[in-house]
Amino acid sequence: MMEEERLKKFLDLEDEDEEIVEAWKLFIETNKAYRDVDARVISRREGDNVRRKFMKYIKKNKLRMLDEKERLKAHELAITREEEAAAEGELKTLNSFDLWLLTDFEDVCAAWVAEDFRQVEGFPDMIIAFLDDPFVNSQLKERLIEKDTERGEKLLKEILEDKSSAVSVHLLLVKHYESSGRLAEAEAEYKRMLTVTDDEIVWAAYGDFLEKRGGYEAAFDAFKKSFEICERIGRAEDRLGVAIKESINRVERMKNLEGDEAEKAREYWEAVWLIEEIREFADKTFGTEIEKAREEYKEEKGIEEIDFEAVFDFLNGFLFSRTLEDGRTPGIVYAEEKGLSEGLKERIKGLGNPIKGDFEVVSVDPATLKFTVKELKTEEEYELRGDVPDIKGKLTFAGSIYPWGDFYFTECEFKAHEED
Repeated sequence: MMEEERLKKFLDLEDEDEEIVEAWKLFIETNKAYRDVDARVISRREGDNVRRKFMKYIKKNKLRMLDEKERLKAHELAITREEEAAAEGELKTLNSFDLWLLTDFEDVCAAWVAEDFRQVEGFPDMIIAFLDDPFVNSQLKERLIEKDTERGEKLLKEILEDKSSAVSVHLLLVKHYESSGRLAEAEAEYKRMLTVTDDEIVWAAYGDFLEKRGGYEAAFDAFKKSFEICERIGRAEDRLGVAIKESINRVERMKNLEGDEAEKAREYWEAVWLIEEIREFADKTFGTEIEKAREEYKEEKGIEEIDFEAVFDFLNGFLFSRTLEDGRTPGIVYAEEKGLSEGLKERIKGLGNPIKGDFEVVSVDPATLKFTVKELKTEEEYELRGDVPDIKGKLTFAGSIYPWGDFYFTECEFKAHEED
């Protein structure tokens, strides 16, 4: 397939005006040029010349390029004619990750659009290498299936027919099943994976899957299996090994809880998982808005950079307190798009009104993930939930506690009490 044919098919531009197709082609060439500048393959001047060619073409043909500044969604771009005031829904927008894929991974794009995947040279190894590469943006990898879920699923399944032990392909397929609510298929895929590979990461991912569905006994066994492999290959003390030990400890406590304590601990973890999903959603949806909020936060706090201790304060403020132009917070946008219950929406709204102060730990019950804190000025006490290693009485923290149902949680760092 010729390059232009591939571009048209991958970007769904087969019915688009040739002038606009050519503009997109020049835009991708510009991206490639600046990639090569960064890699020192070509000079900065050569890269600028390619960009000037693109801008000259845009001006000559009376075109304009639109992005988030013109109220497009995050990661959306469009090229249209200057005189056209396209009605909402008629503007042909492209996903920036698709353009990125065409810039850096043409062979992957060639396979994606092929009528017969197996006829493409290098299939499936080049896609497996793409998914295995730790330096490739995860959203680029996910785009292989998000772009067209039916075609993406077919692509992954055909790869697995030839390379059944390709862990990265299995994991992307599982994530697709989970995000689509196809949990039985996701579990079947995990089990299929584990018949062809004894991989510590797969066992850990399976443990996470089971834990989120309340299968603590099975999750405990999966995490133990993962850690045994880590010990065997010398990874017991690295970042993965430590995380798996924490998971074993966590699910062991969860499977021993009963009644109200089990319910509250479960509610806490569900809140943690939900907030992680909202953060991932916001990162994909509000790129420009996050950058704008980051600059506002630094100006408000009088800082040049947001350090590790402040990052959660910033993120939670952006997600649950700072409103967008339509008056909603990103957390509520997520809740409405996902059709969450009114009860969950109210809890998400509550995260926008944390209690701020200086707190001291009064009592701790590690088995139930529960601890009580006292606000030092008011001396009012609050019940918190959280899996905080080595927490003990008299430790203090300054920051916010967030309401969630009948309890609170925090993401602050604890330290020994210091008298003024």
